Amino acid sequence: MSLKQLIHTVSLKLKISEEQTIEKLNIIAEIVKNEIFYKERLTHYDIGDLTGNVIINELLREGMASKYLSYECEVTDSVDFAIALSEKCNHCGEELADSPTHIIREAYTLNKPFLELIGQQKKEQLKKYIIEDYRSNLDRLKNRTHKIIPFLGAGVSIPFKLPSWKNLLLQLDKGLNETNREKYIDLIQQGDYLKALSFLKIYSGLYQNEQTIKKDIKSIIKSSYIKEPNNTFHNILDILKLDTQFIITTNYDNIVSDYLKDYRGEFVMPQNLDTLDDLQDLMEEDTQKVIHLHGNADMYNSMIVTEDDYNKLYREEKIKDVLNGIMSNKTLLFIGFSFKDQYFKDLYDKIYAQIKGEHFIIIENLHPFDAAELLKRNLIPIGINVDKEEENSFVKAIRTVLEELY
Repeated sequence: MSLKQLIHTVSLKLKISEEQTIEKLNIIAEIVKNEIFYKERLTHYDIGDLTGNVIINELLREGMASKYLSYECEVTDSVDFAIALSEKCNHCGEELADSPTHIIREAYTLNKPFLELIGQQKKEQLKKYIIEDYRSNLDRLKNRTHKIIPFLGAGVSIPFKLPSWKNLLLQLDKGLNETNREKYIDLIQQGDYLKALSFLKIYSGLYQNEQTIKKDIKSIIKSSYIKEPNNTFHNILDILKLDTQFIITTNYDNIVSDYLKDYRGEFVMPQNLDTLDDLQDLMEEDTQKVIHLHGNADMYNSMIVTEDDYNKLYREEKIKDVLNGIMSNKTLLFIGFSFKDQYFKDLYDKIYAQIKGEHFIIIENLHPFDAAELLKRNLIPIGINVDKEEENSFVKAIRTVLEELY
């Protein structure tokens, strides 16, 4: 059986997509490699009993895995392995079949041909989604996996039906006359989002104060968010699997915290700058933490929405202390940002001025001209191929990069 046929068979039996099947096969191969393992080990990696049984049975049936019997000899307090129950214990000499002094469990190994096929499949994924000119940059990032801090932008939230920055602001074009609406839309098209919000506050008859803007942004986020149960359609779990101490975002939504609760089995309070009173305690906590640099919708008063808010924030000592404290000797990996947005360029310049260092960004369909501009700003690009005609192409490409970092 080819790997392609195995994927097809498993996906049919589990009634999941082939992309989900590939993901689970990759997880198993990455976890156990060529070690002997028990089925129970897989449950810690989002592979339930039914899924694990189907995959292992198909692997065994096609000779891509082997089964062993692990036995614990209570007479000699020893552990060993056998192929069949008719064998005798290597330690006490008693036959394993129906022996009351031996605890026996099934164990498995993945065979070399399967691991080679999985390795080849991963190579093909890399070739498809990683622009070759930037492979060396990905390799460079792989050498820093213990230092990575994901920094998430609006692109990460779009699979959950949340609007991009641009589309969010286009929904706020209320209380403007025709001339001012044209100017407002022009600012948005230029990627000057903060200036557009400041413009809205001045010229909109509805948004004469920031509280009203913030409440409407919160309302849009809350009404738009749809939790996606199929993990193949988004990258949140891919990001959580990096197992970094911190995840930083400028997004107002709490999607990452929502999925972190499911992933860790406990709720971890999202942090804003206003709530970061004791940075030392925060650094010592042994849980992943989500830090919203620009506030979050559940605490809408914390949201940074205008150019004045933004400039004031980055003049304060607190954000310098937080950035330096969290990111000391760390490497930021920007995901879901577009370097064509003036907003992001300004954001990165402000952050880099405070922390320096070497940082990376994943960019879709990156042209060498744009890559040169990124490098001038000390931002190392990883270009990914995204096919607009292929479903979830952006998500698949991001996943391909992140899987190289586990």
